[in-house]
Amino acid sequence: MHGLPVVGIVKARARQGMTMPKVGEQVEKGVKRLTPPQQKFLDNYIHKDMTQTGAARAAGYKNPNVSAVQLLNHPRVKERMEEMRQELESKYGVSVTKSVRDMQRLRDEAWQAGNFGAAIKAEELRLKVTGLMVARSHVTHENVDNLTRDQIVEQLQEFMARAKDRMIDVTPTENPTESEQIPITDYNGEAVK
Repeated sequence: MHGLPVVGIVKARARQGMTMPKVGEQVEKGVKRLTPPQQKFLDNYIHKDMTQTGAARAAGYKNPNVSAVQLLNHPRVKERMEEMRQELESKYGVSVTKSVRDMQRLRDEAWQAGNFGAAIKAEELRLKVTGLMVARSHVTHENVDNLTRDQIVEQLQEFMARAKDRMIDVTPTENPTESEQIPITDYNGEAVK
């Protein structure tokens, strides 16, 4: 079971009725659990939406920058973090797949309505959800009101082209879409060049 990625381990343990023991829980001999600072780090990171360094600092680690990286690479911490994410996903009904699909729908609807700024923002958020755009330096911030329609189309095409080769199609099979670049059309339904 140790050859599986963390998600696979968590799912295999869940099928067997096993979960990561929580801090303070009685455990069988030989089963390891998180230390209280490790659990506090995860609580801060997952539930309080802190940065990894901020979560480590709040958990009491003396060198939070280094500790945060070490914690996020620690196998037991990674396993518990995946369990916590799955708990949140089932509790709130939110998943990356659903978010990406919803952002694509919103992007398309905004574009059809002629709201190009909202379409660009929806595409930007979709890229961020998938982890393909993680730093502000990757995004060109311009005032969309000062751009021509052709410039807006060019910028949206650039975002889509940047993501195309790196994006994995996570669309559920009950709502299949082409993995190819979605053509941009004008108000009359004609393809924009």
